[in-house]
Amino acid sequence: MKKLLILLLVLIAGNSVQAQKVIWGYVKDSITNEPIEMASITNTNKNNTVITNQKGLFKIEVSKNDILSVAAIGYHFDTVLYSGIISASDTVTFYLKPISRELNDVTVQNTGANEYSLDSLRRLREFTDQMVSPPVKSVELANSGAGFGISLNSLSKREKNKRNAIKIFNASEKQAYVDYRFSTAIVSKYSGLKGEELQVFMQRYRPSYEWLRKNPKEEDVKYYINEKLKERRK
Repeated sequence: MKKLLILLLVLIAGNSVQAQKVIWGYVKDSITNEPIEMASITNTNKNNTVITNQKGLFKIEVSKNDILSVAAIGYHFDTVLYSGIISASDTVTFYLKPISRELNDVTVQNTGANEYSLDSLRRLREFTDQMVSPPVKSVELANSGAGFGISLNSLSKREKNKRNAIKIFNASEKQAYVDYRFSTAIVSKYSGLKGEELQVFMQRYRPSYEWLRKNPKEEDVKYYINEKLKERRK
């Protein structure tokens, strides 16, 4: 009986290890095919975020049926369900669609609005348009062409799926805000770090969305970076 129990524990542990794996991936511009540096990739199931290096490369831990969401300033976010075709591969590539520079019918009242605010308005408008479009298949090939993605058009069929789509959209917007406030230019400016050292520092000390909202000034980020530099030297 004791041997059987040990065997079961080993099998469970083995399945647990197999259920989680680290995958590598790239984030690229869908038009130019150029890598997108400092894009954020979030495993929405595990609430874990990593960022891409100068080659658009990243690695992240996933389990089957996890949802990966990627966001970058100036681009529409993309999502991939880690299942089916994609789960059979150790590599995934996201091709992000650049945001149009035209607002068309969107009017910005605040003339001091920053680029993040304008991009957010564009993403929100496209998301809203998709939610009211004629429904299509609920699961389809993602924009990246790797694995399966969530079709936001179809998620308006049921309120539960609609809420899930809104949740993913809001999570991606939060990551885009963090990318904007904790950008490569700002962190390099106040830390003096470059290259791989900069990328490692930004991923390790990436602030939360909530903290950044409570500290809206660039000076706040400057002090935050200085504190983390002191912590890094210890």
